[in-house]
Amino acid sequence: MLLDQIHGHASALATLRKALAKDRVAHAYLFTGPDGIGKRCTAIALAHALLCQEAPQHGCDSCPACVSLQAGSHPDYYLSAPLPGKQSMGIDQIRAMQRFLALRPARGGKKVCILNEAHILTDQAQSALLKILEEPPGDAIVVLVAASGATLSLPLLSRCQHVRFAPLPVQDVERILRQEAGLEADTASLLARYSRGSIGRALSLDPPTLMEERQRVVEHLSTVHGASFSTLSQLAEWLVADRSSKTKKKAETPTALEKGARLELVLAWYEEALRYLLLGNSAVVRYQDCLPALAQATAKVGLARALHDLTVVYETIQALGRNAHPRLAVEDMLLELAEAAPAR
Repeated sequence: MLLDQIHGHASALATLRKALAKDRVAHAYLFTGPDGIGKRCTAIALAHALLCQEAPQHGCDSCPACVSLQAGSHPDYYLSAPLPGKQSMGIDQIRAMQRFLALRPARGGKKVCILNEAHILTDQAQSALLKILEEPPGDAIVVLVAASGATLSLPLLSRCQHVRFAPLPVQDVERILRQEAGLEADTASLLARYSRGSIGRALSLDPPTLMEERQRVVEHLSTVHGASFSTLSQLAEWLVADRSSKTKKKAETPTALEKGARLELVLAWYEEALRYLLLGNSAVVRYQDCLPALAQATAKVGLARALHDLTVVYETIQALGRNAHPRLAVEDMLLELAEAAPAR
């Protein structure tokens, strides 16, 4: 993957190309943005541009340096990521990177280190990394790839040039899925609408399962007001159930939807309900084929209640990220959503 092959992210790419052209590449970068939108690919593309023998500042994908880098065997290239089954990256991984950086470049140029999922570095690992970045070897480029910088220490952040990556527009995701992944137009359109701007996320979704579960969400949420506790309890059980056995595609880092929390589909429904009330039919994207159900569900709902419902779902997803009890949290959410909406 070369910089010219990265889709979107014009601002981020412009920053990197300008640094390469002026030979003023920073010693440390922090690439942040949602999962699956191209941060890691861009970091690898930057490594190609720095290590390529035939097309410096760009990369060629065919010289010995580029081929060995793509294979992960280039002696001046180092990629570190969370170990299988681990929820954090510890000091041992930083020490291994430090040993790599202590060696002189095997091919007389730069050394490039990429730390993927850097937002889960432990405090101890961050302290060790800070020492490296405070006095970096002159030939070293370190790229931290993270969902955000919120979990990283301020001293560590101050040593990095921050490059932000935004979700791709739905139209761009759909085009990439058609042209490069070879998906049919209808499938590409469906996955793009639920990708939240992430190619990786789109490719991890299984279209038949998505369609089946999406329909079930529509059926339940369009009649959720006034539903009985037993109905809501059964729905909560389904929403938090493990669906991994049903999904044919497996993501390297599963998102909430792939893990089985299905709440992404619920969140999308309430987002679309608010869009529908504010802007009408044309604003609906992910549930455009369900407009009658959406109209029925919002018939007696005002903007304030629609915003309230959306907030309830969003806060529940946030609570689950903080290890709230899944079944209880989702039951509470559904009970609040089921309360009859006051007449407008």
